[in-house]
Amino acid sequence: MLAGIIDHLWQSIAFAAIVFGVAYLTRRNAAALQLWLWRIAALKFLLPFGLIYALGGWLGFPVRHSAIPPPATLTEWVSKGLSIAAPALTISGRPLVAVLALVLLIFTTAACLWALVGRLKLAQRRRDEEAVRMEADYGFQPKPLNFGQAVLLASVTLLTVSLPVIAGATRDRQWRQEILAIDQQALVTAKIAMNEAPEGLGLLSRVTASNDGVMIRNISIKDLVSMVYGIGQFEVFGGSMPWLSYPLYDVRVTGPVHQPAAFDPYSLRQPVTNYLYAQFGVSIRVNGTCQKPCKDFESFVIERLPRCPRPLGRNACDT
Repeated sequence: MLAGIIDHLWQSIAFAAIVFGVAYLTRRNAAALQLWLWRIAALKFLLPFGLIYALGGWLGFPVRHSAIPPPATLTEWVSKGLSIAAPALTISGRPLVAVLALVLLIFTTAACLWALVGRLKLAQRRRDEEAVRMEADYGFQPKPLNFGQAVLLASVTLLTVSLPVIAGATRDRQWRQEILAIDQQALVTAKIAMNEAPEGLGLLSRVTASNDGVMIRNISIKDLVSMVYGIGQFEVFGGSMPWLSYPLYDVRVTGPVHQPAAFDPYSLRQPVTNYLYAQFGVSIRVNGTCQKPCKDFESFVIERLPRCPRPLGRNACDT
């Protein structure tokens, strides 16, 4: 809680400083623009950037496959940026420093708000004067933004909104990669039981994860391979083996799941591969490479998987 308040006040003060700079560069333009700039700077003290950051985490970072992490350069930039934009994380273990920083930020915030109130009153007065002049002189128009000012204003607006979204999405992807790596390691030797699903459940499958395992309802072997390898259903080929598509099964996986809410079926890749080999004699080939355990004769499922530039561990993506 304390860290969140410190970061919010620091970000609001920094944002107000940026607005002061933009307002100075547009001081000769319409007073209405100046008024709205000061209003936005003041409203920022009520609206934390954490909301936009959380929105980025909710949207997620787009990747082609679960095993592919966000670009390393972007991850590094986000880490460095957050160390500046959210410095409270670096002093979270030092309560005295955190309290002193909070007191300093409170005084700075008070001074900043006092200056903003003064600017708001001045801009309001200027806008009223411009309105009176425009009514008296129909030929009078406030000075419009030139190209450079318009680009500056648009760039500041875009960066202010997009950077927290990108940071939130990148950190969310990193967190999910960490959870996936933990589950992948913990579920290597998970026990799997498959039973035919009751009739009348339709064609849709459902995955339910808990701390002690995963339940996959109403799924075919072909769709199970598609799910645990993180590919589309039409990218799985089984040749002349219709039993891969029917019947449908209920699959119970018994093993520790670190974060059930963030569970990724890709972490079941190795135990499902082992089980299908032992139970059905099915071997799986990825881009022509047989996934262990495998057979030499043609009793296998072929599917195509995006190549992983940075695989998660030794068993993440054998291409």
